[in-house]
Amino acid sequence: MTSFKYYVGASIDGFIADRAGDALWLQPFSKLAGVREHFDEFFAGVGAIVIGGKTYENIARDVAEGKLEWVYGDKPVWVFTHHELPTVPGADLTFIRGEIGFWSRDIARSASVGDVWVVGGADLAGGFVEAGMLDELLLITVPVLLGGGANIFGRGVNMELDGLELKDLGGNVFASRYAIT
Repeated sequence: MTSFKYYVGASIDGFIADRAGDALWLQPFSKLAGVREHFDEFFAGVGAIVIGGKTYENIARDVAEGKLEWVYGDKPVWVFTHHELPTVPGADLTFIRGEIGFWSRDIARSASVGDVWVVGGADLAGGFVEAGMLDELLLITVPVLLGGGANIFGRGVNMELDGLELKDLGGNVFASRYAIT
């Protein structure tokens, strides 16, 4: 059965983007062997991706400017947005608006036998929690203090976590996995 998983990197003070909304500060940590291996293992089980409009817009801009590579390959990417956004050449993109619960079946179906990666942003991930659609939080914690920015869920959410795993990825970076109960 397809699971919806929020795989995200955060500072030790709980922010996934800085005050300017930028997450490029995470880039140096993505090059660590343990982090790369952990991500590759996770991504191998992903069949579809869902991204919020602001996060997608930042990614598309950074890809166009050569700051990032499009890491999603040819997997279907669903973008929740209320705006017209640029496309990324060669990407399998579907732009949608509306309730998460309304689209969740179609998104899960597009993942085939894989899972759905809720990339973010934080507000979209919080919406998945509120809709009762998020199954797991996979949190990569890096040794940086941002002091402000976008927090992990972009809003206060009520949920209980069941710690499933804690793994040292090297360089004082840790991966933790939680079931959302």
